[in-house]
Amino acid sequence: MKFLIWFIGLFSLAVGLTLFAEFNTGYALIFLPPWRVEISLNIFVVLLLASVIALYLGLRMFAELSGLPQRVKLYRARQQERASVQLEREARIAFYEGRYQRAERLASEAFKASSASHADDAFAANGMLGARAAHAMRDYDKRNSYFDQLQARLGQRHLATLMSMAELYLDERRYNEASLAITAAREITPKLTAAMKIELRLRQRERNPEAVLKLLEQLTRADAMDAEQAAHIRIAAYQQQLRQHPMTPRELKDWCRKLPETERLNPQLAASIATQYQEQGEVILARDILAAAIDAEWNSELVEQYGQLNMSGDELTSQLQQAEKWLKLHPNDHRLLLTLGRLCRQRELWGKAQTYFEASIAIKATAIAHAELAALLDRLERSEESNFHYRASLAIALK
Repeated sequence: MKFLIWFIGLFSLAVGLTLFAEFNTGYALIFLPPWRVEISLNIFVVLLLASVIALYLGLRMFAELSGLPQRVKLYRARQQERASVQLEREARIAFYEGRYQRAERLASEAFKASSASHADDAFAANGMLGARAAHAMRDYDKRNSYFDQLQARLGQRHLATLMSMAELYLDERRYNEASLAITAAREITPKLTAAMKIELRLRQRERNPEAVLKLLEQLTRADAMDAEQAAHIRIAAYQQQLRQHPMTPRELKDWCRKLPETERLNPQLAASIATQYQEQGEVILARDILAAAIDAEWNSELVEQYGQLNMSGDELTSQLQQAEKWLKLHPNDHRLLLTLGRLCRQRELWGKAQTYFEASIAIKATAIAHAELAALLDRLERSEESNFHYRASLAIALK
């Protein structure tokens, strides 16, 4: 239908123009001294239209020919960009497949292709991919070459490059270079949680508990770390502080008072605090911290440490009574029974000590329980029974 309308319209226009030309008797006079030209108006109109069309086509052709080199250049640039993008995709797939040699080769080709263009994003992406692939192959010189080229073009404060450098240097255990890179990255974006996590790993490797605790607080406020994981790292940092900075009993007591109760009574940290108290001769403080931690969360290892405080007199009696209270709640704990045997032996309650040692062995025969019972029987001059338990202890230890 549309074609028919166009056909009728063009046909009508042709008929109209033909009738106009037939009945038009006018003429055009062109006077250019000393010449005078007189032509039909119809011919003049046709010549005028033809001249305009010819001039338009000539100018259009000139414009096309003069712009041809630029269009060819743009076409080649687009083709090069497409090839670079395709190489980058193939390199990423190879990297995720674990084919690092192929990934580095493809990334290198894409990197060279993008280096000739003005696309900094493509240049950065290909360079960092090549650096990571080279790092995975442990070709550190090639990785560093990528970093040098990236910083030469993108500057020393390009965040993505700094983050990659920090992470890869940390993996290589080049802590000084990693520290410089992550410090520069955090100066650019102080609240970037990914940067804080990298720095946290770095400070852990450097054994810097104060910096670890500070970073943990920031990450916890930002909800960027699992609470259980944060608690585990925090306890390790506290233990590191105890090892690195020996304190007097008073200083240690003040330090413990500043800790949250849940962390102070953590079994691992409580064991470390009690050990330091014990080394300083403050066995009562060691007993109190261990007892509080055991009451908060039952832990057989703490119970065993509780029985090795070497107390005497009324304090030993109180210690034994506390252990017997725990026995009512945990009658089948072989370490608790072993601890009770040791405490009874210290109080020279030989019969009870033997009973507890034998009960511990009945629940779980361990080398230490047999050895403790053998030492007790040897003290009681029961050599034959003592030798039997020494042999049993040795047999278990040899296994």
